[in-house]
Amino acid sequence: MSTEALFENTTRHIMAIDLCIENKLRMPALILVYSGIDIFAALNRPIEKDEGTREDFRKWCDRYLLSKSELPCSAIDLYAARCAVVHSYSSESRLSRNGEAKEIVYSWGNQSPDPLQEVLKSIGHTAYVIHVETLVDAFKNAVKEFLEEVGNDAERINLVVRRAAKLFKDQPRELWR
Repeated sequence: MSTEALFENTTRHIMAIDLCIENKLRMPALILVYSGIDIFAALNRPIEKDEGTREDFRKWCDRYLLSKSELPCSAIDLYAARCAVVHSYSSESRLSRNGEAKEIVYSWGNQSPDPLQEVLKSIGHTAYVIHVETLVDAFKNAVKEFLEEVGNDAERINLVVRRAAKLFKDQPRELWR
């Protein structure tokens, strides 16, 4: 797979997120964001690792997503939110139930997260309220930074492209024959 195919897959993934947001499909957009983080964390994992892990997800979030955003949560909170949204379409995960991470709930559109955050705080709930579109923008910026950084490092781009060769990609039907 060439670097062009990697960028095409990335573009299509982000396009799918944008289509979800434009059509007010916020939970599917979140699933795509969290799976996107998984994908890029797996592409970025150390050379000796065969598959991505929670730790790779956390490191990718810390390095690319959280370092340049104003999201109030930690990488482990995002991982717990990923587990909650992807596995149960809710805010609760094993990590949040065990007190290892805070829950994340969402606001969207023109709704600021602040009023809901204040309500939660007033009743003693420690969940973070994150604006869906803010998380989407942070993810897009993180992907851009990741790809630019990798693109400037010949060793890393070779590793990422080798790994990306295993990703599904669209194939013209003519190639099936």
